[in-house]
Amino acid sequence: MIVSCEDLWMQAYVNIRANKGSMTVGIDKSTADGFSIELPKALIHQIKDGSFRFKPVRRVNIPKPNGKLRPLGIPTFRDKLVQEVCRMILEIIYEPLFSNCSHGFRPNRSCHTALRDVRKWSGITWFIEYDIKGYFDNINHEILMKVLKKQIDDKRFLKLIREMLKCGYMEDWEYHKTYSGSPQGGVISPILSNIYLHELDKFIESYAVKFNKGSQQKGLNPRYQELTMAKACIRHKIRRRKEWLKAGFQKNGKYKCILSDDKRKQTQIILQELLDQYNELDKAQKKIPSRICNDPNCRRLRYIRYADDFLMGLVCPRSEAEEIMSKVKQFLKDELDLEISTEKTGIKHTRKEGTRFLSYDILISNNRNLRWRTGKLARYKQRAAAVKIRLEVPWEKVHKFTKKYGDFVQSKALHRPELLASSDVELVLRYNSELRGFAQYYALADDVKAKLNKAFWIAQTSFLRTLANKYKTSVNKVAKKLKHDGHLAVVSDRTGICRQYPLFKLSDLTEPKSVKIDQQPNFYQVRTELEDRLMADICEYCGKSGGYFEVHHIRKLKDIAGKTKDWQRRMMERKRKTLVLCFHCHHDLHNGKLPDLRYIRKEKSMMESRMH
Repeated sequence: MIVSCEDLWMQAYVNIRANKGSMTVGIDKSTADGFSIELPKALIHQIKDGSFRFKPVRRVNIPKPNGKLRPLGIPTFRDKLVQEVCRMILEIIYEPLFSNCSHGFRPNRSCHTALRDVRKWSGITWFIEYDIKGYFDNINHEILMKVLKKQIDDKRFLKLIREMLKCGYMEDWEYHKTYSGSPQGGVISPILSNIYLHELDKFIESYAVKFNKGSQQKGLNPRYQELTMAKACIRHKIRRRKEWLKAGFQKNGKYKCILSDDKRKQTQIILQELLDQYNELDKAQKKIPSRICNDPNCRRLRYIRYADDFLMGLVCPRSEAEEIMSKVKQFLKDELDLEISTEKTGIKHTRKEGTRFLSYDILISNNRNLRWRTGKLARYKQRAAAVKIRLEVPWEKVHKFTKKYGDFVQSKALHRPELLASSDVELVLRYNSELRGFAQYYALADDVKAKLNKAFWIAQTSFLRTLANKYKTSVNKVAKKLKHDGHLAVVSDRTGICRQYPLFKLSDLTEPKSVKIDQQPNFYQVRTELEDRLMADICEYCGKSGGYFEVHHIRKLKDIAGKTKDWQRRMMERKRKTLVLCFHCHHDLHNGKLPDLRYIRKEKSMMESRMH
C-alpha cells in the first residue's frame, strides 16, 4: 500500500507540527503534543488491517466579511496526520497534471501568480465572473471518487479517502452525518477541491482550443496609414517653405525667384495654414489605433482559477460570451453537480465596468500618453497601448482597512485603547504586521502607493497618538523622540544589544518577485533535526536512553518567556518549541510534578562532598 512508507509519515508530522492548527484540539482533545515514533507505526498497521476509523470533526463557525458564518471542521491530530500523508501522495500524482491556469493551494503559486497571468491578457472585450454556491459544502462524493479512480488504482487508498469524507461532524456535542462536501479547515480539503475542479479546467481549455481563431492584430489600419501619408506630404511642404524663408528666395525647377516682402508674408501665411492642417491631422490620428484590433473573425478565450474563484476573458461579441457562460453553467450542473450563484455571476465590459478578482479591481487601461522609446538608430515617441490590463486597489478595501486607525474621509487618526498595555516593541511590531500585510498583498496594483498614501499617514499618526496616550504626552514629543535618520523607530535594549524597530513605511514597499514554479514536488528530501532527535532515543531532560519517547509541544516561545522552571529554561535557551522526553518525564510535566534537575544535582554533589 502506498501509505506504508514510514519516512512519509515523519515528513507529514514535520509539515503539520509547525502549523498553528497542530495545537488546536479536535473532539478527543489531542494535539501534536505527545507525538512518538510508535504512532505512525500503529496507524500504518491499522490502515493495513482495515481497523482504522476516522473520528468526526469538530465544527466551529467563524464570521465571514459579509456578516455570515463559515463552518470550519477541525479534525483530531491523528486524523490530521493521516490526511497530510494522503495529501502528499495526491500532490505527487496530480501536481504534474494540473492546469497552469490553476493557482490556488498549489506549491509556488499564489494570488499574485494568478494576478500576474491576468495582467498579461490584452485586447479583452468581456469579463465573465463566476461564483459557485457553497462550493466546499456541495462537493459530490460519488463524482469525486470517480475522478480519483481515473488516476489511482489502489482500492484501499480510495476507501481511506471515502471514509475521510463520510466521517461526519460534531456540533454542540451532536453528531451529524456528511452526505456531501469536504470540510473547510481539513488538511486534505484544498487538494481535493483542486482535483474536483480540474475537470472544469480541462473542459474550458479544450473549448478554448476550438474557440480561439484569427489574430487580434491582423494588420495596419488603412485610415491610420492615410493620415500618416497626408502628414508626410504636409511635412514636406512645411520643410520647403521654411527653407525658402531662410534662404530668401524660392527655387522652382532651374529658376530662382527672390522673395519680396509681399511674397514673404504670403509664404508665412501659407506656412501657418500648413501647420494648422498638420496639427488637425495629428489629433485625428491619435484618436484611432494604428492596427486593426479585434478583427471581426478573431476569437480569444482566457481563463484563470484560484480555488473556487475563476474568471474568463473573451474577445468576441456579447452574444457568444453569453453562450459560453451558459455552457459553463450547464457543465458545472451536469458533470460536477454544482450550482452557480446568479447574483454574483455575470458578463461585464472591460472598459465600462471592469471586474473584481481576488479583491483586485481589474479593468482596461485608457492611457494614451506618448512615451519615449529607444530604437536602433534614434529615440522616438510612441503612444502607450490602450488595451493593457490594469490592476487597482478597491477604495472600499482601503476605507475598511483604515477603520481601526481612524476616519479616512475626515483624515482623522485615533489612538487604540486596546493596545495601551503592550510594550513599545510589541506595539510597533503589531502596526508593522498590519501595514506590511495589507500593502504587500496589493503590491501588484498600479495605483497602490497613490491610494494607500493617505491610509498609511493615518496609521502612522494613530501609532504616535497611541504612544502619546500611553505616556501622557504630546504627539510632537513622541515623534521627535522616535525620529531616527528620517524615519520613526522604537529603540530597545532588552537583550543587552541596542536595536531599532522602524515603523513600516509605504516607500519600503517592493513588488513581490515572481517565483520559479516547480511542477514536480519533492515530498521527502532530507531527515530533519527533529527526526534526528527522536531517532537518538535519549530524553533531552533526564538523559535516559532507550524506551518510549514523546515530543512535548508548546504554541509559542513567548508563552514561557521569563518562566523559571528547568524545562522552560532549556526550551528558551535552545529556541525550540519542542522537547523530546521519555514517557515518565512527559507525564510528570503535564501533572506539574517534573523535578528540577538543578536542585537534584546540587544535592548529589553536596552528599558526595560529605562522604569524602
